[in-house]
Amino acid sequence: MAKVVSLEPVKRRQRPHQRRTQRAAPPPDPAALARQHWWGLGLAALAAALWGLAPVATKAALAGYSPELISVLRLGTAAMLFRILGGTRAHLWPRSIWSWIGGIALGADFVVYNYGLRLTDAGVSGLVINIELVTTIALAVWLLGERLTRRRAWGSAMTLAGAIYVGLDGIHLGDLVARERLIGNVLVMLAGVFWSVFAVAQRKVPRGGNLFQLVTPIFFVAAVTTVPGLLLPAAWYNPAGIEPTIMLLVLVVACTLSVYAAYARAQELVDVSALAIVLASIPVFAVIFAWLLLAEPITSRVIVGGAAILVGVVLITIERPATAAIERAQ
Repeated sequence: MAKVVSLEPVKRRQRPHQRRTQRAAPPPDPAALARQHWWGLGLAALAAALWGLAPVATKAALAGYSPELISVLRLGTAAMLFRILGGTRAHLWPRSIWSWIGGIALGADFVVYNYGLRLTDAGVSGLVINIELVTTIALAVWLLGERLTRRRAWGSAMTLAGAIYVGLDGIHLGDLVARERLIGNVLVMLAGVFWSVFAVAQRKVPRGGNLFQLVTPIFFVAAVTTVPGLLLPAAWYNPAGIEPTIMLLVLVVACTLSVYAAYARAQELVDVSALAIVLASIPVFAVIFAWLLLAEPITSRVIVGGAAILVGVVLITIERPATAAIERAQ
């Protein structure tokens, strides 16, 4: 009798360890994701505080150093340190188009912001820089597919209104449009737009390796972007001084190395649009540092505006963090 041969493929018996590897991944732990969410918001608050220090430190550093030299020193030092911390797998040359975009935008942000701050007051710059709140959320919705929830919309409105109210303290309409300040204000607003492009581009860079391997090529490109400014004769006029030098060191260590490392880590834990709202509290920190370091008074307008910003930040931070994190993980 002929042996019947089946044409169906033979199903091999799987070993136990093979069956285990094919099981579906367990669902995300809501408690763990919630902790990551709050940790990310804490890092964002730290970044906001350090960036609030930046206008005061920059204004003081500009008294002794050119804006071109400040940009190169801040970005170049950060790129080299991040390269060391990133280990042997950290590359200076970008391997992603988004690293190029983010680096060029970050370099342009530094250059334009330094020029603008030299032409306008720190208080006015704290007002107009908040254009980045709107542009960052818009770019995050467009390029990252993040949802503009009702709570985020209200949080954006509250923080932006509070920041404007704080920034208008002691400032008349003529201050915003005066010829000697108009160019500076426009440059600071343009810097905010460049920073938004950097923030979203950094999120688009393919993840691989540690945090410092991610930011090293971005900061290298940013530093290279600012180098041509050193060809200007004015870039080498640097009378220096003790206070400008101290503030330059603060800019490099606290307002560049530390703040961008904290922000990059926060981006891995929280949506970019949520970060933008938390970072809208920067003017409040700027006012506090101006009071501590420059003895500027804290008026009732600052208190009311700060409260409005705080309400906006709270609105977004209580947006069901575990649920939002689970959606992002999926």
